[in-house]
Amino acid sequence: MDSKLERVIFADPESNNWNFACSVYKNILEIEKQEGCLNFKMGEVRFSRFPDGECEPKMSCDSRGRHVVFIHDASKNPYQWWVELMLVNDGLRRGSAEKITDVLPYMRWCREEKKDKPRIPIASKVMADTINLACLGSRADRIITMDLHASAMQGFFNIPVDVLESYDTVCEQIKQLTAIENVVVVSPDVGSADRARAFANRLGGGLDIAIIDKKRQDGNLVKVYKVVGEVAGKNCFMVDDILSSGGTLNAGREALLEAGALDIWGYVTHNVGSGDYHKNLKYFKEFYTTDTFDHPDADKKGIKIISLASIFAKAIYRAEKGQSISELFGRKR
Repeated sequence: MDSKLERVIFADPESNNWNFACSVYKNILEIEKQEGCLNFKMGEVRFSRFPDGECEPKMSCDSRGRHVVFIHDASKNPYQWWVELMLVNDGLRRGSAEKITDVLPYMRWCREEKKDKPRIPIASKVMADTINLACLGSRADRIITMDLHASAMQGFFNIPVDVLESYDTVCEQIKQLTAIENVVVVSPDVGSADRARAFANRLGGGLDIAIIDKKRQDGNLVKVYKVVGEVAGKNCFMVDDILSSGGTLNAGREALLEAGALDIWGYVTHNVGSGDYHKNLKYFKEFYTTDTFDHPDADKKGIKIISLASIFAKAIYRAEKGQSISELFGRKR
């Protein structure tokens, strides 16, 4: 890799994740001091708005011949997020950027990755096409994201998609912040069982897991049927990837208590929380999330936030250096 080539990290300074982007940049500078300089600089992309709601992105510096990293804010309206992503990529492409990497800490539209009902779209595939088809100006060259909701979604892309894992960093932080003994890691549904197992292995090797058998009746209503696994007399740690209303986690918490569980902790990677979601979390012993999705008042509502900026910094640096990203998580190349 050419160390003389200037690399620019762009983010929206008026967005909720500007501080996150700056933290990623600062972590990259620290890595450069130790590993060697790749000549990164920080840039801004500002969106001017027309009276009818349309927007126009303007980059603060030239992208010609440069490797560009765009860190996008997932806490924006999902439609706004999607359009802004396409327009920024197109603007960078027309500005002759040599390579574009989209950093999507939380990938919007990732929950609609299959056709499980008649006459519905596969939104994840549509979104993927808009940022990876070579015939479109909105194409990126690489995507870096975190804890993807459905790993199969990687197959929708024709470009490299690096899916980072939060559990190593999160579990180390949790073990420093609190002491939990006699614990079972709980999956809030059958589909998240592998996620619970991965979390259990990192929180403490050999931990048992339990699974909550539930059925979602609509977007906010969940019916729990039973708890699969031994939780009576145990402390439980519920783990999921996305928090919306918090209804699923709260219903699971109540089911665990009915099954004889003691204290209950919780963790989600992406706190997409809508409405009064925090009311569904207030009865947890402690609840953790990360900064992939910014809720400015989350910490005031008793939610402990663990930063993943250092992981993204390492991944961006390694991607530019041509090094393995999988090795960050103990996986062989």
